[in-house]
Amino acid sequence: MSELYFAYGSNLDLDDLRGFEKRLKNNHEQNLEDSANSKNKLFADSVDILSEIFFLPDYKLSFPVFSSSRNGGVLDISPKKGHTVPGKLFKVDNWDLLNKKEGAPNFYKKIDVTVIDINGKSYDAITYTVNEEISSDFIKPNKAYVDIILKGYDDFGISEKYPWTKDQLILASENILQSGIDKVFVYGTLKKGQCRESVMSQFSESVFPNEKINGTLIDVGSFPGLINSKNEVNGDIHQTEKIANLLETVDSIEGFLGYNASSLFTRILTLSDSNMCWTYLWNGDTNHPIIESGNWE
Repeated sequence: MSELYFAYGSNLDLDDLRGFEKRLKNNHEQNLEDSANSKNKLFADSVDILSEIFFLPDYKLSFPVFSSSRNGGVLDISPKKGHTVPGKLFKVDNWDLLNKKEGAPNFYKKIDVTVIDINGKSYDAITYTVNEEISSDFIKPNKAYVDIILKGYDDFGISEKYPWTKDQLILASENILQSGIDKVFVYGTLKKGQCRESVMSQFSESVFPNEKINGTLIDVGSFPGLINSKNEVNGDIHQTEKIANLLETVDSIEGFLGYNASSLFTRILTLSDSNMCWTYLWNGDTNHPIIESGNWE
């Protein structure tokens, strides 16, 4: 089992975590004196926070269940291609305490997930999702609970670096349809004027040519591959409301089989100026000629 925990909700607020521990101590549910020599003495001390901001790809936020302790709906995640959920990775030493806070396995339950950072590196982790047996369509959350999550976003710089994530959370809390990451950056045979341009035109509503992202192109043969670097790569950004359909098609073309699979390319998130886009990172042997111009054409 992975020791990494992906937090996307109220557990992003460490003050909220410490409040839980204080209640445990007051209720004598945990004998802290007996564990004086243990690194698990305080729950907040049992997590080691990794510095990056992480994303859970192809999931969206929802509020499907009532919590009496939160006096309203509480946050959950559900699969949705093209969407993404921000959060942090913690190294957990005491899963029993975390299970107790999450009411697992009856309220929330553990699931295995793969999260990615903005450089495309993936991490296997565990997170919690609402048990289907108690899940409903939508339960309006208490504003104080939403503010706890927003505080976590602020504390870890998520709101500042990716302001759209805050908007998505607020939309979810009001049961308003959220948009996914609706842009795809292409740099090879899917570009305008290349042999697979027609694939993008089936779904694309807007095209922005001559955009740039960080990376290096290598010449794999009949197509290029993108690898990580601080250089620049030239390409087109396609924007569409039909992002799930577009990704379904391009995933197949790029041989992306999923984040835990041995794929030809891996679908990642990247930034072009301030635009968050999907793109595809080469997942094979990188011992190929470099395209110095950063332009496949």
